[in-house]
Amino acid sequence: MLCASTTKYFGEQDARYGGELHWPGIHGIPFRGDAVPNLKKQERDNLPVVASAHHQLFNLSDTEQSRVYAWVRDRIRNGLFTCDYVERWHDQTNNVWVYLEWSQLYTQLPKNTGLGSNGNGNGSPYHFTLRSPE
Repeated sequence: MLCASTTKYFGEQDARYGGELHWPGIHGIPFRGDAVPNLKKQERDNLPVVASAHHQLFNLSDTEQSRVYAWVRDRIRNGLFTCDYVERWHDQTNNVWVYLEWSQLYTQLPKNTGLGSNGNGNGSPYHFTLRSPE
């Protein structure tokens, strides 16, 4: 899954991501977590892509809601998020409403994954490899 268009967001941090992102990530999907582990290529390629599900009802006549909607849509269009469901309608006053469900994509370490030192001897949390739980 190569998402070259996600490079548009390289280095971006935002509370809406639900954690710290590390770029470029794997296959264009950022790594979410405290630190990017130093993994072997095979381990890196096998990191799972996970998603955080979100939903919101947007009134596009409201400037702030329209701005947030555009922020989400831009990331959907460029492959950082997926659009899971959308419904649009006009009310009696001709306001445009959009109900949107989307998922934000990340790579991250699987839960219950042991991290062991790679033998560098410096104890740095930025240098480790995956070990299967015993």
